[in-house]
Amino acid sequence: MELLTDAVAVVGSRHGMLVQPSSRDCGLIRFDRFTRLPRFQLRVGAVIDGEEILFPLCEEEKDFEFLDQRMSPSRMTFMGIHPETALKVRLDITVPFRPRDRGFSTTPVFLLDVSVQRLTGIFRWNVRDKSKDVDAVEVFCELIPPESWRVEACSKGLDLTFTSIRAEVKEAFTDVWDTVDEEVPQHDRVWTLNGLTTGNRFHKTLPVSENAPEDRLSMAWATWSSPVLRVEGTLRPFAYTEYFDSLSSVCDWVENGGGQEIRENASRVDAYLGNHNLGSAVAHLLAYSLHSWMINTWWVEDRFSVWEGTCYFHSTVDVEFTQSPFYLCVWPELLASELNAWPAFSFPGEEILGKAGEHTLYLSHDTGAHAGVRAQVYSHDMAVEESANYVILSCAYWKRTGEDDLIRKYQDTLRAYLMFLTKTDTRDRGVPDAGVANTIDDASPAVQFGREQTYLSAKTLCAFVAGEAIFDHLGMAEMAQHCRDRADRIRDRIESDGWVDDHYGVLLERSGILKNPWTGETMPCEEIPGWDAAHIYSCNAQAVLDLVGMDAGLDPGRIQTDLRVASERCGHAYGNTHSDFANAEMEQHEAMLGLAGVAANPGWVSMNMLRDIAAFYRGVDLRHLACSYWDWQTTTNSQEAKMFFETFAGNNLCFYPRGIAIWGIFDALSGRVVDKSRGVDACSSAFPQVKVPDVFTADWRQLP
Repeated sequence: MELLTDAVAVVGSRHGMLVQPSSRDCGLIRFDRFTRLPRFQLRVGAVIDGEEILFPLCEEEKDFEFLDQRMSPSRMTFMGIHPETALKVRLDITVPFRPRDRGFSTTPVFLLDVSVQRLTGIFRWNVRDKSKDVDAVEVFCELIPPESWRVEACSKGLDLTFTSIRAEVKEAFTDVWDTVDEEVPQHDRVWTLNGLTTGNRFHKTLPVSENAPEDRLSMAWATWSSPVLRVEGTLRPFAYTEYFDSLSSVCDWVENGGGQEIRENASRVDAYLGNHNLGSAVAHLLAYSLHSWMINTWWVEDRFSVWEGTCYFHSTVDVEFTQSPFYLCVWPELLASELNAWPAFSFPGEEILGKAGEHTLYLSHDTGAHAGVRAQVYSHDMAVEESANYVILSCAYWKRTGEDDLIRKYQDTLRAYLMFLTKTDTRDRGVPDAGVANTIDDASPAVQFGREQTYLSAKTLCAFVAGEAIFDHLGMAEMAQHCRDRADRIRDRIESDGWVDDHYGVLLERSGILKNPWTGETMPCEEIPGWDAAHIYSCNAQAVLDLVGMDAGLDPGRIQTDLRVASERCGHAYGNTHSDFANAEMEQHEAMLGLAGVAANPGWVSMNMLRDIAAFYRGVDLRHLACSYWDWQTTTNSQEAKMFFETFAGNNLCFYPRGIAIWGIFDALSGRVVDKSRGVDACSSAFPQVKVPDVFTADWRQLP
């Protein structure tokens, strides 16, 4: 694989490492923005024939003649080959990742291992100079810190003292970057588990002769921090402090077998997750999206939260909705934490609907930003979208796990959200027409803030289908019947007005008033540009319900046709665009430009992935698109640090966590439905040759 930016981090603990070969340096994941990470260099390599040969993680020196890069869920790996001696040197950076294991997976340490072996035969047509063969080679890893760090020698390594920035949005703020910044003292330790230390350099001589035992230079980088994240007024300690009371206790755990456990766990977990036949693009997307999600996670005490990449919002509801296939299939407890947190950030329906919204509630977007979780920060509401998302996720979590404690605890909130969705049909036409600004903020005006959207109508339909199941289970027959009636009416409206020849159009009405929530400007249109375009959002909400065997009830033949037609007409080099409408046609309507202005062919990769899940459950084969998604990641990250880059040709959503939607691919391709409320766990695949691991019931501690 070509060299590109990559990063791994400990889930929730704000500790990890980013490497950027294109700029020949590294970054330390901590509390600050990704665009201003503490930068340092690593001189990592081997002494071969009296010369130091290195990986491109430091300023210009002599690199290996051939370089390769690999990645897996728990690791990132660099390999270098010295052709003349046929020696291959390897650097592994590994984190403790074990799904559903809070204690192990939040341990604030990562490993750096350097190993070397001699290739059998020669490398390509290079003539091997056997006179230079040696029985052992010295490998090394030298830290070159920034001038602002204080570095002191300690037992077997280095103590690092520096500061990181924690930021909180001001009480009266103009945007998410209007923050109060505070320097937080940090104390890390980097040390070798089995080598020697000379100054800032760790080194060890490793055997390379035939039949030599496997060996490596192994190092650990640990941290421990006082509380940083303020949740609703209180600084909350990191989850790992429940298991470790100091930096020394983390180091002791690593020394007393923890380091080996991290390494062995990574080998088992990565091998298990790699046991599929979906191809290298999918394997890379699984690992890379997970790495990008890891660097965004925060886990303190009883609260799990995720940054929205370089937007830095916490637990953005629509982002977490798109990520929910990962939670529902791999780690449901993380979704439960967010479902338990979101209701506290509800708003009264009157704020949007006036008197009609009495006794209703809605969700808006997020729970805070940067290092503060206390209030909604985003600039405008996404009331219909986020309220519907919460209902659907609550239902999916209950059915996937069989745990109904959250739907019982928040039954009044769920009812209030559903009644809000009912009231947003202000014209009594069956579907929402108020509170309909959505998350797709670089799309055409029709997609972004059209009044009667197919996307939000279908999502609201799914919310009422979910609501009916929830309130049936809770024994609330009247509310269940209300949900059933609303679902029937929305379904009829979508089928009667949404179908345009061979696809579901963007809007259910061709004329109307567009209102830009960013500017407040309105524009009446006899025919809204792009109202009838093919688009990829018809099944956005359905994909989540597919995981638990629920269907919104739209015409199955039309849905299959829509998935095929839209994927063809919205084609782009890096996936599918939002719709096949030419956005440039809106340039003359300046008042209707969204957050990202006008881009000719904008698209969001994870929205493609969520659509793919619905397609796979219906036998529509879009597996080829994974190569396009991966092409976009490598194209950008081979040149600059972006990590998972969600958007192409429009927005700038990078370092983004939402790519973990791809983790629903295993269940979708196997046609797996899990509904523990009914005792169902069954597969019915439209793709009989597919081989995928079981990520839902896997015993992660006892993998073979």
